[in-house]
Amino acid sequence: MSQSLKILKALTDATRLRLVALLSREELSVNELQEITELGQSRISTHLGVLQENGLLTFRKDGKRSLYRINPKTTRQAHECLELARQ
Repeated sequence: MSQSLKILKALTDATRLRLVALLSREELSVNELQEITELGQSRISTHLGVLQENGLLTFRKDGKRSLYRINPKTTRQAHECLELARQ
């Protein structure tokens, strides 16, 4: 499967789209995402895993916390995929 198709597939879920929107503004931990979205930790972690597997997110460790952010290397490709999908 091409990278573009993987990105589109990852973005077909409303929860993942919401997480991408939140993370496009700032770096956040799972706990912070829980507070904002009112979703469970396991559900958020599952969605973050899908986004990360498809190259849309990166994370860094800050003590025991993992802070997630949009992967700048795939942001342009994801934007191009969304534009293609709209056509």
